[in-house]
Amino acid sequence: MKKLTKLISLTLAIILTFSVCLVPAFAESERTIDKSGFATDYPYIFVHGMGGWSPSNEFYKFSPYWGGGLSISDTDLIAMLNEQGIETYAPAVGPLSSAWDRACELYAQLVGGTVDYGEAHSKEHGHDRFGFTYEPIMGESWNLEDKLNLVGHSFGGATVRLFTSLLAYGCEEEIEATGKDTSALFTGGHDSIHACITLSAPHNGTQVSNMLYDLTGPYYVIVMLYNIIGTFLGNDFLVFSLQMGHFGLTPKQDEKRAKFSFDSIRNYYESGDNCYYDMTLRGAAELNESIKLSENTYYYSYTTEATKTDRFGKQLIYSTVTPIFYISSGMLRLSEGKTYDGVTIEGEWAVNDGIVPLRSAKYPLCDEATALNYEDSVASGKTIESGRWYYMNPLVGTDHFDFCGTKDYPTSFEDFYYSMIETVNSR
Repeated sequence: MKKLTKLISLTLAIILTFSVCLVPAFAESERTIDKSGFATDYPYIFVHGMGGWSPSNEFYKFSPYWGGGLSISDTDLIAMLNEQGIETYAPAVGPLSSAWDRACELYAQLVGGTVDYGEAHSKEHGHDRFGFTYEPIMGESWNLEDKLNLVGHSFGGATVRLFTSLLAYGCEEEIEATGKDTSALFTGGHDSIHACITLSAPHNGTQVSNMLYDLTGPYYVIVMLYNIIGTFLGNDFLVFSLQMGHFGLTPKQDEKRAKFSFDSIRNYYESGDNCYYDMTLRGAAELNESIKLSENTYYYSYTTEATKTDRFGKQLIYSTVTPIFYISSGMLRLSEGKTYDGVTIEGEWAVNDGIVPLRSAKYPLCDEATALNYEDSVASGKTIESGRWYYMNPLVGTDHFDFCGTKDYPTSFEDFYYSMIETVNSR
């Protein structure tokens, strides 16, 4: 049984990281965004999830992460929104990096300049303090005063949440480590994020990550594969750049090839500074301890539900979902009734979108006391307030990748985002 679990875990990790499945893409909607109810009109920054890619990657031309999902498609949501007059950008953060490292990379791409992972953080996790250098993605350096809306899909949710918290409250450890040389990302005092929106985000982790990360052997093999890619193929491989140069697993910006290193492979795993650990239940809980709600930011979470209860009382995934989720949802099914990091998998911890439990995607458990259902709040005439989570009713019958364009929604894929933007910009 242990050998079978290891095989499943290894297969899942490779598929989630490198799979490109040919699934249907859908036609563009005729509807336009209704701006008549807009109270605000700030730029949108879309942050991809684990294993994601952006318009800066060559593959995006054939399969846009935002619009094509895992399909060969000419439906590019970012271009579509810009055509509608909604200023929109989609940076490329480390597809396999931790929420912290991704937040630092997001910051560098917004303001322009070299990624600063922080002196304290880098020493603690044994990697370089500085990373790639970028031109500002918005054309001009962001001044940290003009408001932005952040949208994070999947692990992009943790990225935008942490980014928002760091801007507002900073990080005392980094200030103590570098004083006047501290990156503005870590100094706090920046009330600049109007809305933080998450799509199928594992706010509280997923037991799939536990099942993978806690099997040390297969995990080492996966990380070794990344280092081999960086050694023989350089930074850009198939879909995206792995962007693991600060760990020495892939080339730094001025290098063509990395060096194969067992020390780098071991450190990447043992440091816990990676997406796999951050998405375990314990890793997500630790991350949540460091993230605070910004009092002037609106928080919205959107979820999907791809399973239904079968005659045995367990969650069975719909046959119409993206095929790669047959494996991960099967693992979630096997986890029902078991306990991971002190959490018993039952109820909304069992219901899932193919890889993320509904209980995890709704809102961070640390913010449960103030979280409200958005539809119920609107129906009862309550004022939508900043500084608290509003979770939408789940989109039943849709899966984790459907936010990327792999399925038509009740009206259309584009319609979902148009409605989301109308909601966010209405206040």
